[in-house]
Amino acid sequence: MQDHPNFLNISEKIFAGTRYQASEEDIKRLADNIALLEKRGLGKLNKRLIEGGRGIWATVAEQNFAVILVSRHCSAIPIRYEPDELKPSPDFKVEIGDITYWIQMKDLDKLKRENRQDKIIQKIKGAVKDIKIGKFFSCMLSDDFKEGCLPELISFIKDRVASAAEEESFLFTGMKNQKAEIKFWSPQSLELSELTLGSAGDLEIVEITGQAKEQIKGSLLNAVCAFKWDVDQKNINLIVMEADNKEDIDICDALFGTEYEILNSNVSQLGWHRKNDGLFGEPNFSKKVSGVIAIKRKREWVKDIPPLEPDAEEYANYLKKDCGWTDEKIKKALEWKNPGPVADYYRILYINNGCEHLLEEIKRLLSFDKVVYHNMRPPMGKGNFELFQ
Repeated sequence: MQDHPNFLNISEKIFAGTRYQASEEDIKRLADNIALLEKRGLGKLNKRLIEGGRGIWATVAEQNFAVILVSRHCSAIPIRYEPDELKPSPDFKVEIGDITYWIQMKDLDKLKRENRQDKIIQKIKGAVKDIKIGKFFSCMLSDDFKEGCLPELISFIKDRVASAAEEESFLFTGMKNQKAEIKFWSPQSLELSELTLGSAGDLEIVEITGQAKEQIKGSLLNAVCAFKWDVDQKNINLIVMEADNKEDIDICDALFGTEYEILNSNVSQLGWHRKNDGLFGEPNFSKKVSGVIAIKRKREWVKDIPPLEPDAEEYANYLKKDCGWTDEKIKKALEWKNPGPVADYYRILYINNGCEHLLEEIKRLLSFDKVVYHNMRPPMGKGNFELFQ
């Protein structure tokens, strides 16, 4: 799409009203999206974005999702934002043939877009280079983590890295109650000369206290109030939630029921099952929601790096074994950029087991990277979702 000076100006003003330090690429992407949605009759959404306010990042997410919809469907498919015939209404109404898709978006994340934690992570990466132990580590920080706590955290890492068991997690609590979760693991085939950051991100306090499932359930119960009618062959209701900082297991527990392990008849083998506490097991929710779509921003890789997003070690092994890359080039490849607010999404559909017969109809609306059913559990770091054992 060609540049639109007017839209570029609008985009600049939108970012200027936030504390996010937008790059030229951020501004251009937002301007292009504004132009595209204006062309497709979604000026109402653009107007909401221009008005700004405290919910601006949730509106940016709605715009990102709208761009996915209009890019998939031709102009003959009506796509409307907050249709006027309903007060209040779900966020989107899409009509494909004789089916109406009603979509309500729910922002589960705080959408940290002020680059503060990214700067802290870069300082951590630099500080641990002096630790000459060839392991990977992950670092998840609470939102209130400050740079002043870094010396204490680095000492904490140094004290534990050598003796840490494989994938052992450590919870760090600073003097002012800032928290970090650190996990160490050894590479299987890649030789590392120093401690290397494999992944990093937000650590919400609810994750530490085990309340993530309940927080997700509460947010989805608020979202379902947008639907005043039940799902049927002609009306498909979907909730779309941003889930950058949510674990697959917590989403599965919230929707399908809390998973737990059981001993099979062969006591040496563990199986698993789910409790009856998932939202899809509650009639008032399940009859109104065909499925929940979790969307996660796609990370952006440095130039000439394949656009994949597995965990750090799996990706490193792939580059070394299949691509013949040197260890130094692989280390640079691991330094992917966190996406800005204007980004594409990975899409995972968690389908209501009472609406599995509508799956092909749902796929007419969107394509998905994964479809997760009630009898599947998260991969626990390896492979794909697994069926009941």
